Amino acid sequence: MTVIALLGGSGRLGCRVYDRLRARGCHIRVLAHKSRIAGDAPHVTQVHGDVHDPAIVAELLDGASMVVSTLGAAGSPTMDVCSAAMRNLIPVMTERSITRIVTTTGSAARLDLEVGQKDGWQAARRAMLMRHMAPLILDGEEHMRLLQQSALDWTTLRLPIMRGGLSDAVKLSDTCGPPEATLGYDAVAQELIRELFSARWVGAAPFAVEA
Repeated sequence: MTVIALLGGSGRLGCRVYDRLRARGCHIRVLAHKSRIAGDAPHVTQVHGDVHDPAIVAELLDGASMVVSTLGAAGSPTMDVCSAAMRNLIPVMTERSITRIVTTTGSAARLDLEVGQKDGWQAARRAMLMRHMAPLILDGEEHMRLLQQSALDWTTLRLPIMRGGLSDAVKLSDTCGPPEATLGYDAVAQELIRELFSARWVGAAPFAVEA
């Protein structure tokens, strides 16, 4: 039995991941922060609370075999949502031998090893967005830093702007797409779940781009 702990399940991307996991027959333990994710559904357990609470995160992981986080700090009163989640998730996952985790962040976030490297499209996107949402980008970078320091089988999908109604296929790439690129939520959710189970990009932070 596959049990997925899902963080961010009420968001625009997270709700689509939730639906696809249910369609696959997965058992889901989903963190509900502000409201219920959905009505009562078979094989779904809702844990109510906040990622900043270590006890809530530990409860969320009860019986889990994999973790998915589509969290983001946009609209949050605190700008450390992703990194705080990792600080609470990683010790519990390590203690309980839960190794697989897939997370998301924006395509402007860079890994430490990429500092100083020349990626024209990512550099352009980062320069544009750092003027308006630096705390979000830095939180995404810190959460990847924490994953890199762990022994987990982690993958972080770096995402461009997403919109509903777009149906173009998505693939994962080691190079960033153009700054104006947009992808559809449904296609990204599908690719995220594919990566969760195929584990082709373990220990990496590929960019989601149009296929």
